[in-house]
Amino acid sequence: MELRQLRYFVMVAHKRHFTRAAEELCIAQPALSQQIQALEQEYGVTLFERTSRRVRLTTAGEALLEHAERILTAVEQARADLQTFATLKRGRVAIGVLQSLSMYRLPALLARFHAHYPGIEITLHESVTEDLLEQIAQGQLDLALIHAIEDIFPVHKIDPHIVVEAILKEEIVVIVSPDHPLAHRKSIAPEELQDEAFLLFKAGSGLRQALIHLSNRGHFTPHILLESGNIGTVRALVAEGLGISVLPRTVAEAPGQAIVALTLDPPILPRTVMVAWHQRLAHSLTGTAFLQFLHDDMQHYPWENKQS
Repeated sequence: MELRQLRYFVMVAHKRHFTRAAEELCIAQPALSQQIQALEQEYGVTLFERTSRRVRLTTAGEALLEHAERILTAVEQARADLQTFATLKRGRVAIGVLQSLSMYRLPALLARFHAHYPGIEITLHESVTEDLLEQIAQGQLDLALIHAIEDIFPVHKIDPHIVVEAILKEEIVVIVSPDHPLAHRKSIAPEELQDEAFLLFKAGSGLRQALIHLSNRGHFTPHILLESGNIGTVRALVAEGLGISVLPRTVAEAPGQAIVALTLDPPILPRTVMVAWHQRLAHSLTGTAFLQFLHDDMQHYPWENKQS
């Protein structure tokens, strides 16, 4: 049994006529008849009852038709899937990311993605959460890795068609210089920080949300010494004793400037890291491929502190 024979058989079954089926298949009618006869002889069955005007399926023919249509549909689907993979040999995906993730989590993920899809060009945009969501809404990004201190980020205010999926929760800690009076402490209560000078992250940042939430928990208005949009800058300034700030624990304890991470007791809400995309991502082969790769990759290389 060959796929060609099944295609011929299905066409005759649908047309109920050998000549019309042959015309549809663009082959000679005798050649079509020979292939159907060969199929019948191979299994010792009669597939069609032939009359001078039309043909009709036998019981065996009806049974084969059900299987043949399913087989041919599966073959076409397999072909379509392979063509999709073929198109992913080249392409482009635009990814938005927070600076903290681009520095400490994303590099290994992108390296594995590139190894899997070497022909896909990756465009990376670093910004804060609100800016990244705006870029998704405007179609400038396929998807983005964002964060918020609340589990549900109000994306509907930007675009109701943006979808977000939580993938990680990170503990927020206070960072101080090694010479800071609190540096010897293992933990700190929010209200103990009311007299400190804070280094604040720029508007739209989830870490700015974290600091605001911290001050609310401690019932004080923070004294803001300066604002910065760069995590490396904030770490360096904290290390020099200019002020204190907040960071995810994984970022605070990463190699770099000498800083001390203090556990908050009681803890504030964790930072929820999410992947966000627009519903139109379904029309982007490369964007969909990256999202699926992210899901698969996290099964094999789970990010730290992942919670259910």
